[in-house]
Amino acid sequence: MSRKIRIAIVNSHPIQHFCPQYVSLARYPGTQLKVFFGSALGLKPYQDDQFGGEVSWTNLQLDKFDHEFLNGDQVLDVGAKLDAENLGERLEEFQPDIIITYGYFQRLQRRATRWAAKKKVRIAYISDSELVHQRSLLNKSVKYLFLRWYFSRIDWFLTVGDLNEAFYRFYGVRPGKMIRMHFPIDKNLYEQRYRERAELSVKARIKYNIGQSDLVLSVVGKLVPWKRQGDIIDALIELEVAGVNAHLLLVGSGSLREELEKKSASLSKAKVHFTGFVDPEELPAIYAATDIYVHPAEKEPHSLAISEAIYMGCPIVLSDRCGSSGPGDDVQALKNGYVYKCGHIADLSDKILKLAKNIALRRAFGNCSHEIAVEFQKRAHGEFMSDLVLSLR
Repeated sequence: MSRKIRIAIVNSHPIQHFCPQYVSLARYPGTQLKVFFGSALGLKPYQDDQFGGEVSWTNLQLDKFDHEFLNGDQVLDVGAKLDAENLGERLEEFQPDIIITYGYFQRLQRRATRWAAKKKVRIAYISDSELVHQRSLLNKSVKYLFLRWYFSRIDWFLTVGDLNEAFYRFYGVRPGKMIRMHFPIDKNLYEQRYRERAELSVKARIKYNIGQSDLVLSVVGKLVPWKRQGDIIDALIELEVAGVNAHLLLVGSGSLREELEKKSASLSKAKVHFTGFVDPEELPAIYAATDIYVHPAEKEPHSLAISEAIYMGCPIVLSDRCGSSGPGDDVQALKNGYVYKCGHIADLSDKILKLAKNIALRRAFGNCSHEIAVEFQKRAHGEFMSDLVLSLR
């Protein structure tokens, strides 16, 4: 019997949408998976100032895949300084055939890359970076030189979308080194919730005192400036003039809540519902109650919320500064959504209005969203592994 291919994943901490993917990957035949975490952040409740309170994740499923916390139970900041001096020792003991890393800005990830290069172990790299949000010329110039060098040491790039692949091409990565993975969500949870979506929608609308036939928009994310949730409220004002009165489920918490509440007070018939932080396992009910999911951010590499929303069958209206659009990505223009120019309220309201006034179009876009998501999650939760494993044979 041939030896199993050993795959080591080095990640900063347990992340609520990647851990379910690890559960799936741990079951892939002919492989042995182990995940090395640098911090226990997420395993325990922690304070998130942008959320404006304490955050804890309940769906990590750590008992379903092999893992190790390199720094014990310490809840360490997961910024650039995160590191674990014992990483090389632990990798040496595991003897991986390939290491999967996330980005390059953390010392932990760079340490993993150095170890792999020294030991001639292959490296696969994941990020959600894109080129659509604005960067300074200095930033671009410095990053260009560094990334062309750094990426030259990487064997495979596990890509999450079209704009992500365009980013890699810009920095000199050949298409033959890219393996499309797609952005993972908790597939098992969303499969179940999609089957229950009619019941979930009724319950969510009752909870927020919304009529069952009323038009509902939603957006999920921290209430911070670059998410631009206020643009949707401005669009609601224009929609009122056009005779469309919608509800907006504004999901999340953060520093801008008071400002957004003041802005929403200018609405006469439309209504904004501030839900606060919603546990990830409860989010499917929000999407189920949603007629149009709107994502207006000016800086959003690849949105988890959009990947979740399309699985629940939501048509999407998306800012062109977000990295989730393209003919092979979550939002495929004129198939399951619209892309509008970020910050242009008239364009945003026009795209929402097209869907608001056409129930058949919303249904068609929503069905397409779910079909896209199902195929993408199959890929993210195992199918991409066949390409990766084949490269190691």
